[in-house]
Amino acid sequence: MPLPGMLLADVARPRALQAPVGIGICAPSGALPDPAALQRSAQYLTSLGHAVRVMPGSLGRDGYCAGTPQARVADLHALAQDPAVQLIMAARGGFGLSHLLPLLDWPMLAASSKLFCGFSDFTAFHLALLRSTGQISLAGPMATSDFAGSAPSALHAGQFWGLLALGAEGHHYPAWTHDGPPLAGSWQGTLWGGNLAVLTHLIGTPWFPDVDGGLLFLEDIAEAPYRIERMLMQLELSGVLARQQAVLLGAFTACEPADGALIDYRLAAVIAWLRKRFHGPVLTGLPFGHIRDKWTLPVGAKATLTANGQEARLNVASFLQR
Repeated sequence: MPLPGMLLADVARPRALQAPVGIGICAPSGALPDPAALQRSAQYLTSLGHAVRVMPGSLGRDGYCAGTPQARVADLHALAQDPAVQLIMAARGGFGLSHLLPLLDWPMLAASSKLFCGFSDFTAFHLALLRSTGQISLAGPMATSDFAGSAPSALHAGQFWGLLALGAEGHHYPAWTHDGPPLAGSWQGTLWGGNLAVLTHLIGTPWFPDVDGGLLFLEDIAEAPYRIERMLMQLELSGVLARQQAVLLGAFTACEPADGALIDYRLAAVIAWLRKRFHGPVLTGLPFGHIRDKWTLPVGAKATLTANGQEARLNVASFLQR
């Protein structure tokens, strides 16, 4: 098996997917707090015409995880080897995917040409796949997080399915508004990132991608602002931040301190600190993170960021085969 960091130039990119899609669901991270949500998400996806295979191990439990590392790896490998499956979706995030990184067969996963999708703790998979093989994956929906409710987000679902169908031509995201100083310019680079805590946790490991000139997107949940600043400082001190073109901040959900907190330090102060330390643009408001109406972002794709005043746009180059 190639060492982490070796790119497999002969690995084919996944193909653009037209409905119906063969979807495989597994739980590579945390145990499911509501097992019935897995059935609801499978029923919803099936109602759209997709063929859904749910791995029985998704309902396992080993401490806070959905089964032992070996069982979770076996489920991922089985879906990657199933010719009826084109898209592999995490059931949920939580904790524990990092346990799998030394055990996964990265060349086989990339050679399968499957699309892998998830966010939050699944950030560890995105980054390790990119580092190990150069393969692009999707920071996007998870089965129970996004498709188990009575009314999934139409904006999120529409953008997700559109991205799968049009990824061979590239994708133009709608404009969004950022709250920083007015900007004018264009920046090109590799789009990468994900959950800030998971991303910084991998620095110094064989699974952290070496991205120069990147467009780094970040989000998090339930982290105090001083902790967010500490993680951003780790990106700075490790040299990662200085090699990026731009930083795109998504949703930082439930991260502000409660009224009367001992440390009354706010996200606005963290962002101001980052703008003083980082040489490029820091844009807020990217629709991504632990929110209902989020975009799906291809991790590892070539992208262009443009800004005009308070308006920003993100365009992604072709990343799927026709």
